[in-house]
Amino acid sequence: MKKSLQIFALLFCILVFAQAPEKFSYQAVIRNASNALVTNAAVGVKISILKTSAVGTVVYAESQTATTNANGLISIQIGSGTVITGTIAGINWSNDSYFIKTETDPTGGTAYSVAGTTQLLSVPYALYAKNSGTGSAFTLPYSGTSSADNVIPFRITNSSGTLNQAGYFENTNATNTAPAVQGKNNSTGSFGVGVQGTVNSNTNGNLSSGLSGRVSGTGTAGAGVYGYAQNAYGIYGSTDSGLAVRGFSAGTGTGGSFQSESTGHALSTYGPVQLLNIGAAAGHVLTSDASGNATWQASTPIVHFSSVGGTTQSIGGGIVTINSWTGLEESGGANYNPTTGEYTIPVSGFYSVSAQLGFAGVPTVNGGAEVIIRKNGANLKFGLAPILPGSFYPFLHASIETQLVAGDKIAFAMDHSLPTALSLQANLSTCSIHLIHK
Repeated sequence: MKKSLQIFALLFCILVFAQAPEKFSYQAVIRNASNALVTNAAVGVKISILKTSAVGTVVYAESQTATTNANGLISIQIGSGTVITGTIAGINWSNDSYFIKTETDPTGGTAYSVAGTTQLLSVPYALYAKNSGTGSAFTLPYSGTSSADNVIPFRITNSSGTLNQAGYFENTNATNTAPAVQGKNNSTGSFGVGVQGTVNSNTNGNLSSGLSGRVSGTGTAGAGVYGYAQNAYGIYGSTDSGLAVRGFSAGTGTGGSFQSESTGHALSTYGPVQLLNIGAAAGHVLTSDASGNATWQASTPIVHFSSVGGTTQSIGGGIVTINSWTGLEESGGANYNPTTGEYTIPVSGFYSVSAQLGFAGVPTVNGGAEVIIRKNGANLKFGLAPILPGSFYPFLHASIETQLVAGDKIAFAMDHSLPTALSLQANLSTCSIHLIHK
């Protein structure tokens, strides 16, 4: 006995929420071989989805038992029956034409016969949206609301092994300055996130990024990633052992720029600061050129030579180099030669050089004396004083701040016009050489 099915309506999908099975609604009117309605009875139904044509490959099939109403109408959900072959999730609705073949047994068994095959002219919207690549399954503008707890209202998953985005949004009008994607979180009691990106880190040297921004073109006013806050953090990064925020420049650009136009700080740090790849080395100091480009440079070394013990050397007539200094203090190397009385400058720079001489006894004749700072055997600076009988000997003092180069030799000497030798007094005589800066 031949059985027949009259297709009443095919309704599109109401599904694809995160945790719901994939199914769509289907209705049909059941008639028997005599074309009479089969009312208020259980009927067996087999549904097959065919690809490409009415006799194409079966990509999904299931069986169900449905009950007709007083009008002979059955209402079923394709996807909720007993699966015979395939899965609805595996159907790529955007890639081909599909047909539904319906087979029935009005007695409620499985002795099916073909009742009808019809093309799906309106692909179930939610299923199409899940699988489509270039089509559009939404009527725009689209707005939806979900209030269910612990449920993701909207999710897109891309399992492609190629460089295809799971989602793409674009403002194509050049005058549109609004974000192509915007996230907002109204949380006030805990840490809320408007937009969040998550990646799995790797060890193969490739850079993974939870959030990436890019500005194309030659303009200079754009921002790959932009954050703004009235009082909180415009952009916030946190890490246990990596880099919370990183900027990179492959050319002449700037990896990171900070600016303050009022009384705020362009950059504020809590904790140590590390500046690498600009000459970092132990003991170096941060310096800059006229354009503000900073580099680590070797710090000014401590170069110092002085005599705190003075000298009691006896000075006869003519220019005599003082080479009997005692109580020497010296930093920056052993650069003093007690035989010649010369100090060899170890580092080029600006130096302060000074000497003071005092004498023992009381003069008995008129005369004069001078202390001399000498450089490379030539007189550099003098300190003169007259000598009068019946008074104390005067102090002789000479000092100079001058630029010296490494290898210059500095010595202290004395000359006087008295007929007899003069003896220096140790606690009144001293000398010093000190590097001010390089």
